[in-house]
Amino acid sequence: KALGVTYPKLTHTSDYFDTPLNMMTDLIKQGKCYCDNTPADRMKVERDKGIASENRDNTPEKNLAIWEKMQVGEATEYCVRGKANMEALNKCMRDPVLYRGKNEPHHRTGTKYKVYPTYDFACPIVDSIEGISHTMRTNEYSDRIEQYNWYF
Repeated sequence: KALGVTYPKLTHTSDYFDTPLNMMTDLIKQGKCYCDNTPADRMKVERDKGIASENRDNTPEKNLAIWEKMQVGEATEYCVRGKANMEALNKCMRDPVLYRGKNEPHHRTGTKYKVYPTYDFACPIVDSIEGISHTMRTNEYSDRIEQYNWYF
């Protein structure tokens, strides 16, 4: 309101959870994403050094089998990462995490989902669905502009 911005309705990312879920299934089938169970501390070191995960080259079939387990609340030690560029100067582009499993009820969707898109993955999808042409985010997201455009 302070900026004079008006909008026709208030929506939530969770209103669209089925869309990124279906998109992720397709991306995994196409071999563009992979399921990764690398421990977080090791993943951070590998991303910092530009070292690809040992799971990066798993077959789409193997990743799809893990993804299916993730969706029913099994394989919670996995996340799904996009195959971007492990050598990118912008470290946000080094195989970013797109989905995480979580066996806790969501405040809007309850127990319907066991996997959730990351903010970085969900925003461009929802923006596209809603016809958003310009986004307003604070400066701490400036490193993620390249990633946002990569999703498109």
